[in-house]
Amino acid sequence: MKAEIHPVDRIQLGGIVTIRDALLAQQRQGRKVYRLESGDPSFSIPEHVAAAFVKALRDGHTHYTPGAGIPELRQALYDKLVRKNRLPLTSPEQVLVTNGAMHGLYIVYRALLDPGEQVIVPDPTWTETADNVVLAGGEVVRLPLNRDLRYDAASLSAKITSRTKAVALNSPHNPTGTVMTQQELHTTLEVAAKHGLWVISDEAYEDILFDGNTHVSPASLGYERVISVYSFSKSYAMSGLRLGYVACTDPLLVERMTKLLRCTINGVNAATQYAGVAAITGPQDHLAHMVAEYQQRRDCLWQALVRCRLLHPFKPEGAFYLWAAIDEGWGGYQGQRDGWAMTRYLIDTFGVGSSPGEVFGPQGAGFIRFAFACSSEQVAEAAQLLPQAFA
Repeated sequence: MKAEIHPVDRIQLGGIVTIRDALLAQQRQGRKVYRLESGDPSFSIPEHVAAAFVKALRDGHTHYTPGAGIPELRQALYDKLVRKNRLPLTSPEQVLVTNGAMHGLYIVYRALLDPGEQVIVPDPTWTETADNVVLAGGEVVRLPLNRDLRYDAASLSAKITSRTKAVALNSPHNPTGTVMTQQELHTTLEVAAKHGLWVISDEAYEDILFDGNTHVSPASLGYERVISVYSFSKSYAMSGLRLGYVACTDPLLVERMTKLLRCTINGVNAATQYAGVAAITGPQDHLAHMVAEYQQRRDCLWQALVRCRLLHPFKPEGAFYLWAAIDEGWGGYQGQRDGWAMTRYLIDTFGVGSSPGEVFGPQGAGFIRFAFACSSEQVAEAAQLLPQAFA
């Protein structure tokens, strides 16, 4: 009898991690590298958040907390979600504090899925979206985005089967930078409602928006079966502190996720939670500064890439990633012409990091992703080098 493959063996160690390690190894050897492979914000956390973190340590908040989050943070998040995101929540008990948004996705899919149930995910998509479905025993069904890198309702409907349980959304989107309009969300929710599907909404980049684009939380649009996942990593540059949260109105799923919190982390780092209270309730002035600088970086990188005759970039509407198609006329590198070959070529030739499109799903083949989360200086210097790569 053939043994079944363990769910953990179905996922990869992570392509972007491999690239990061290669760049860091070169950096240790004294070479200057440009970290355009990573989505880790270059900014420091806001001063009032850092002060709250230090105060929490000095006040002795270094012990176990309630498993689903300290009451002060759950209340602050509830208030924010109702006011800013317009979610139809009725209690802070419907908000769960997680060890980053990735952990939030993990407990959502573990709570939601029975073995073999399907989740439709956009293709391309952030790698860990699909991985967390697999780890929960689910089956990933990839929905290719259209030519404009957007959802298509007819294509979504065609992917639905009797085993489909949920649809995954991510807007602003990693890796393409697209932002779903309210009309696109309405159309997607109509399809979900017709089939009684859950919608898992990853809103980690909710505040990183360009050119007047706005973020709309799907759960604010009247469909009850939406689970919303958020992060402090991008809006507050708290990526290393690992803080996220999940909002859900279904009592059974909230109970299941609360159990999963106990069995996975038994509560997020206490001092980090107090820093989270300060982040949510304190001044938000840093956001405008951060977004303005991200937009300058985007424009700098965009202007460089449109001058690269063998790359065809898509202008991001949000997040901090720039997605580009590799021209069919590119001769390749080391006998290969895919995104991995392009990534290796740029690292070996100029020390410029990127992420091959293939790590984001089959539809990513022939594409490459540049992140502009690193410093403005690194982006500007990489932007000078990139056109030279294809001269």
